[in-house]
Amino acid sequence: MQPPWQPPRNDDPDNGPTSFDPDVTLSTTELGNQVAAAEQIWAQITASNTGLAVALKELQGLATQSNALLESLTGARATEQAATASAAQAAIELGVLKGRLDRARAIVREWAFQAYAEGGSGGELLSFLDAMQAEEAEVGDPLGDISYLTDQRVRAVDEVRVLTKRQDELTASRSAAQKAATDASAKIAREKAALDALVRTQQTKLAALQKSHAADVAKAGPIAAYLAGIQTPAAKAAYAKLVNVLGRTFDSAAGIGKPCSTASTAYPNGMYPTSALCPLWQAPGEMLSPRAAAAFNAMTQAYAKQTGSPICVTDSYRSLSQQYVTKAKRGRFAARPGTSRHGLGMALDLCGGINNFGSPAHLWMKQNAPVYGWFHPSWAGPGGATPEPWHWEFAG
Repeated sequence: MQPPWQPPRNDDPDNGPTSFDPDVTLSTTELGNQVAAAEQIWAQITASNTGLAVALKELQGLATQSNALLESLTGARATEQAATASAAQAAIELGVLKGRLDRARAIVREWAFQAYAEGGSGGELLSFLDAMQAEEAEVGDPLGDISYLTDQRVRAVDEVRVLTKRQDELTASRSAAQKAATDASAKIAREKAALDALVRTQQTKLAALQKSHAADVAKAGPIAAYLAGIQTPAAKAAYAKLVNVLGRTFDSAAGIGKPCSTASTAYPNGMYPTSALCPLWQAPGEMLSPRAAAAFNAMTQAYAKQTGSPICVTDSYRSLSQQYVTKAKRGRFAARPGTSRHGLGMALDLCGGINNFGSPAHLWMKQNAPVYGWFHPSWAGPGGATPEPWHWEFAG
């Protein structure tokens, strides 16, 4: 008989940051072994108790839906921000262009007035009007069409045409960007409402599972208790010690607490000052954006209460210079510097077993992280472009 599985400890060198390098990709063999191990865990639970297995599987399904919604929500927010920025940039360019267009039109108006007031020939005036109304491609040499125009006036006529065309393009671009932002905003509202309802369902079902299947969980063993969040006396005692070390009281049942900072300025990726970041509980030196840190701290406290150890973290906010180092090490497997979610303080690389698809710790994250606004992006999943069980992101 195999010994009961025990949750990893952060001071275990086999699970801690010293033995885990998130910059190393998984081989096909390692990935296959991890996925097989995860399936074996579920098979073990299923063999122990059918009712419990059904309940856990249902929770797993809800968590998968929540994870997908959180990822989609993150994409919609990025789309909204980009579209809003694009619309704003188009508006700025339109303002600059209007000044240039006004100056060019003033030159042309002045010439037209002089041509009329000073008795320019009717043929010359008609040539000017024809040149102004014709399509750019149909106009020949302006000096041939309007023989007495000066070089400045020739350039002004041409500039009016070019700038007017650009003005139309920018106006259309701004309208399209504004529509994209509006559509993304509507999608965010829909998905946020769906996510909130889904998370409430998860919380309700998890509470019901903990209450109604407590005896079954005990029979199924430590893995089931770990996934279901059933608190043993030993885990409660370990959590109490962790709280005493920190010197303050935490209540994971009370939900996500207030961020350490109200800073909300959107700094360039990888250029956040320390004042715009918040520390992570029991993860010295690691920091995230305020709301992401508050959500993670609530999640790691719940994890510690159930396992006796906080979530193991190897990497959090990543400065621009650190992103260049990572890119140099990982090549195409790393985000282009200045685009990483780490550079926004919205991503984490985790260890302590979570960095393994086949561990109960990773399964716990899949089942519980969405409740706290954290998700595992599809590209980092077992079938994704770059499988990274350790990489998790906050939806915001």
